[in-house]
Amino acid sequence: MKKTKESLLKVAQRLFTKQGVAEVSLRSIAAEAGISHSNLIYHYPTKNDLIIALHNELLANAIALNQKVKVAVNPIEGLFLSTEAGFRILYEFRFLMLDLNYILRANKSLLKTFRDLEKVRAGMYQAEIKKAVDLKLMRNELYTGEFDELIVRIKIFSEAWIPSSEIYDSGPVEKIIQKYTQLFMGFFFPYLTEKGRKLFEKQK
Repeated sequence: MKKTKESLLKVAQRLFTKQGVAEVSLRSIAAEAGISHSNLIYHYPTKNDLIIALHNELLANAIALNQKVKVAVNPIEGLFLSTEAGFRILYEFRFLMLDLNYILRANKSLLKTFRDLEKVRAGMYQAEIKKAVDLKLMRNELYTGEFDELIVRIKIFSEAWIPSSEIYDSGPVEKIIQKYTQLFMGFFFPYLTEKGRKLFEKQK
C-alpha cells in the first residue's frame, strides 16, 4: 500500500507540474498511474489530499535540509548552503508555487499551514540575522523594523522566483537555481559589514 501511495504522489506531482493543478483530474491521475479511479480515491479521496501529501513531502525534505545546514561554520555560509539546496527542493515541487493562489483558495487548511510556517520561517531568519549581527557580519538596523522588512521581501521573492523563471528562463535546472540563489543572496549584501562581505565573496 505504501508503494502505491508513493507512486500516485509521483504521478500527481508530474502531472501537476506539466499541466497545472486546475487541468489535472483524479481520473487522469488514475489513468496515468494505471489504476482504477476507485482505487485512487481509496488512497486519496480528493485532489486536495494529494496536494497536502505532496506539501508534507516538501516539508519533510526542508526539515532534513535544515538539520544539515546547522553544521555551517557561520551564518553567511549557512545561508548560501540552505538557499541553494532549499531552492533545489522547491523547484522539484514547483507546481505548488506556480499555482499557489489557486491551491490556497481551494484549501483553507493548507492556507493556514502556509501562514503558520511563514511565522516559523520569519523567526528563523530573525535568529540568524541576530547571530550575524552579534558576530559583526551584519550591521545593526538603521531604523526599527528594518530587518523585519527585509524578511518580508525575502518571503515575496521566495514565492515569486519560480513563476518568474518559468516565463524568462530556459536551460539546465542547475543554472536556473544558481541564478536565483545569487539574486536572493543579494538581498543581504547591503546589510553586511566589511567582514561579512569578505565571507560573502568567498561563497559566490
